[in-house]
Amino acid sequence: MPDLHALLRRHRLLAILRGVPASHAPRLVEVLRDAGIELFEVALSDGHGLEALKAVGVAHPDLNLGAGTVLTPLLAAQAQAAGASFLVTPHVVPDVARAAHERGLGLLMGALTPGEIAQALALGSAAVKVFPAGMLGPDYFRQLRGPYPDAPLLAVGGVDAGNLGAYLQAGALGAGVGGALTRANWNAPDWASLHSGAAALVAAAGQGEGI
Repeated sequence: MPDLHALLRRHRLLAILRGVPASHAPRLVEVLRDAGIELFEVALSDGHGLEALKAVGVAHPDLNLGAGTVLTPLLAAQAQAAGASFLVTPHVVPDVARAAHERGLGLLMGALTPGEIAQALALGSAAVKVFPAGMLGPDYFRQLRGPYPDAPLLAVGGVDAGNLGAYLQAGALGAGVGGALTRANWNAPDWASLHSGAAALVAAAGQGEGI
């Protein structure tokens, strides 16, 4: 099982690939890795997901690779078979938590309220994906630090290079970033633009080191 908490603390950024065709996913990961990103999640919420996950796993066998939007034990099994080493859920899913532990997979569960955050941690989530973070902003993380000073919280939803620093300063462990990293015209991807966007996020994460 990967030490997902340590990986998140070290790298701070989790790139979320959603809706990326399998034919482009390995190249996208290569571009983002070249910019300094090392943690990846391939969301299984659409028809691209499992095939993209497999393609990335084959092309990058050394990668810390997660499967996102895992809602059932069956999907957890399919994700592991496709190459995932950790599972990500959009909300607290006890059945998936059990499946992750039984299969030796890392676990990152989504939550929003204090009660959900506490439940996710109790079920063994390495950190908690606070989603949708953009709805409440960095101040929500600052307020959570009062009663939960040591809770490892990841900001997901609406995070970009412009506001990542504010989330880190408010106490977020790091951020999961999808659209700001992977939004592209997949008929003709602009790889240079994707690289520069990723580099900007890596720079913003670096400015938060030591917070």
